[in-house]
Amino acid sequence: MQARAPLLTITAVLLTGILIACGSDTEQGTAERSTSTTSAPAQSPDCGPGSTLSQSEWVERCATVSATPSTEQPDTELAVGDTFAYTDGLKVKVDSIRQITRFGEYDSRPEAGQIPFRITFTVTNGTDKPYDLDDLGATAEGGTTGGQTSSLYVTVGSKEKGGRLAPGRAGTFTEEYSIAKSDASSVVFSTSRFDEAWLEQSVWRGEGPHWTGAIE
Repeated sequence: MQARAPLLTITAVLLTGILIACGSDTEQGTAERSTSTTSAPAQSPDCGPGSTLSQSEWVERCATVSATPSTEQPDTELAVGDTFAYTDGLKVKVDSIRQITRFGEYDSRPEAGQIPFRITFTVTNGTDKPYDLDDLGATAEGGTTGGQTSSLYVTVGSKEKGGRLAPGRAGTFTEEYSIAKSDASSVVFSTSRFDEAWLEQSVWRGEGPHWTGAIE
């Protein structure tokens, strides 16, 4: 029985280390919502004991209010126009998702049944060091019925992400894709960071940011 004491101690230490590792800085950042994408709260109906609503009105308005779950979104779920602020000061904002209507002579074009679109986004370097934009990954996919996207090479109206962004500076860039018309009702755009400063702690920081919006 005495031999179990060291084993239990070792197990406790290991579990403590795992909990510390899993619980340390698991959030990548916070959302900065655009005022244009945040609707004003609806006026709550008078559902109290002194309510002047009829029985049918009370059932229609108050029962619905009590049964409706909270619509508050997590910080990683954003809309077009919202900004995601990473904990170290880097910020990403999706400015627009628009259909591509103009192509250059040598640009790649979508296949039949596909819609070409461009995502325009702005990166702001709020850190104290230059940021290598090649370390910021970006992907897009269908947001309603699924659907994969294909990258397009389009020179007209595009701005390729690359190089280094100086501290305190912002740059606007684009990514071009195509998606099947059947999956084009909404698009999800996501960013991921691969820079050493962000990954050096070797801990899971939680879900990255996603922007969902319709192709305009």
